[in-house]
Amino acid sequence: MTRRIVAIVAIFMMALPVMAKEMKIGYIDSEAILNQYPDYQEAQRKLAEEEQKYVAEAQAKELVVTTMMDEIQQQSLMLSAEARAEREQKLDEKRRELEQFRVDTWGEGGKLYTKNLELSRPILEKINQAIEKISQQDGYDMVFDAAGGNIVFALPQHDITDLIVAELKKE
Repeated sequence: MTRRIVAIVAIFMMALPVMAKEMKIGYIDSEAILNQYPDYQEAQRKLAEEEQKYVAEAQAKELVVTTMMDEIQQQSLMLSAEARAEREQKLDEKRRELEQFRVDTWGEGGKLYTKNLELSRPILEKINQAIEKISQQDGYDMVFDAAGGNIVFALPQHDITDLIVAELKKE
């Protein structure tokens, strides 16, 4: 019985190299793809415009805070303690509003983050679809992204970035 099991295992082990196929691996440079993709450039332009609006709004709020501070300092001798406390309370409120605006706009999950996701999600989906199409069409088992610098060495013939860019241009 033991001989039979050993024989079966031996036959199976000899057949493994025949059954195994060579893996085909490629890589892309996602930064290069994005930089060559007009839809991405347009999305970046829209995001920059949106950010400029928020910067202008933040600057206006900062100006209000600065003006209020200057007024309090200039009129400090003429104001009663009650009037001064009231103005300082309003100033603190404006400072909190400014800080909240900054957090809501530039903070994690803020308006710009949300806008970036909204603009980039369809673009990244198109790029991923192109990668999947080329990978399946050309028989790639795995495709890595070299943009992060995680690939130490790869032959240039395994770079399919140009194929992905060409596929995206077909649209």
